[in-house]
Amino acid sequence: MSKPRNHIIRSAMVLLIGVFFLFSAVGLAGEKDPIVIGSIWDLVGFGGEIGQACYRGAQLAAELANNAGGIKGRKIQYTNIDGQSELDVIAGAAKRLTQELNVLAGVGSEDDSLTSASGPVFQAEKCVFLTGPATTPTQPNIGEYIFMPAYGDHFQGTAVAKFIVDELGWKKVAVLWDAGSAYSTYLSDVFSAAFKYYTGDEDAIVVSESYMTGDLVFTAQLTRIKGSEDKLDGIVTLPPEPQDAPVYAKQAGNLGIELPFFFTDGADDISLAEVGGSAVEGAYVSTQFAGDFPITELGKKFVENFKAKYKEEPGCFEAVGYDSMRLVLESIETIIETRGEEAWESMTLAQKRTAIRDMLQDKPMFETTTIPISYPDVETAIYPRCPDKPVVFKQVQDGKLLYLTHMDSAAFSDDLEPILKTMGVK
Repeated sequence: MSKPRNHIIRSAMVLLIGVFFLFSAVGLAGEKDPIVIGSIWDLVGFGGEIGQACYRGAQLAAELANNAGGIKGRKIQYTNIDGQSELDVIAGAAKRLTQELNVLAGVGSEDDSLTSASGPVFQAEKCVFLTGPATTPTQPNIGEYIFMPAYGDHFQGTAVAKFIVDELGWKKVAVLWDAGSAYSTYLSDVFSAAFKYYTGDEDAIVVSESYMTGDLVFTAQLTRIKGSEDKLDGIVTLPPEPQDAPVYAKQAGNLGIELPFFFTDGADDISLAEVGGSAVEGAYVSTQFAGDFPITELGKKFVENFKAKYKEEPGCFEAVGYDSMRLVLESIETIIETRGEEAWESMTLAQKRTAIRDMLQDKPMFETTTIPISYPDVETAIYPRCPDKPVVFKQVQDGKLLYLTHMDSAAFSDDLEPILKTMGVK
């Protein structure tokens, strides 16, 4: 009796093992390769504050996509490498992402100086790279695989000048900018040209003062501005990072300067109000997104999802990080939808990377971002691969950065060419 029973047990075990491997094989055959995306958000160093915010937004986009089943059943495999705000570390991270991890696309740079380290690597590997909240519109000149998810400073500088003249009524201003930052330098040039254009006054910039990245004392520059205070309507500053703005606003207050401040988007962080206190109360800020007043339904949904995950309201940089990821994911989803599953699976890594580039450029409108985004015709654009987006304006009220209004590009698009021509841009 024991031998037949043992034979039966052994036969049953063999059958069970066979069934297990059969289902495992079926499961493996049904699995689709993940969508591998990388980023280089700096978590420390001068870009760390902005980088951490962008990373949160990008993480949320990937997580939400995976929770919804991924892209046509493909999970998002997202890896961030901290560039530490160091050019050599960033260049090494770009090589690792493109050459070792074989990402389909990359996102992440807080400043155009940092893009100078990552962009050329992605371009050389013919892999799309979206430059995060860095707004200098010449970044895509690195090559055809480099795209901006943020508006360019030709938009921001022109919109700020028009807003200040038309809405605030300022006719004479002082400008304070960081000569060590390409962002601040280029933006100050555009703003100055646009402000003169809208006022019709070549002397509309009464004082222009510069400092260097990392400076902590601005007494000399502010003292010279104070010397012309009676001629000025306000001070326009172009900080590349949030930490600068509240520092020189407080120092201006200590010198007795009572002029209102206008800060560009590098200052759009709650730390402006928290650190600046009464010195920045009433100040204006240009930016890309307002969490308290998203201007689209998808923007509202983003705010809801962000609050659910992080228990706080998102700002400009979180929104740009989210949009950077969504631009890549929507591109891939559209490629699979239009070309088919079989076509996508048959593509090599290089072909997929090129297809993503083509879709970013050719898709008429991206509609899963916090605001619809499109890219201009490369043949006619002043700055190719730089998107058309509105400029949002906020004001510091009762210690909070609150939405004031926004300006679509249609309000100033006809003025861009003559303004940029005065700068030698054709």
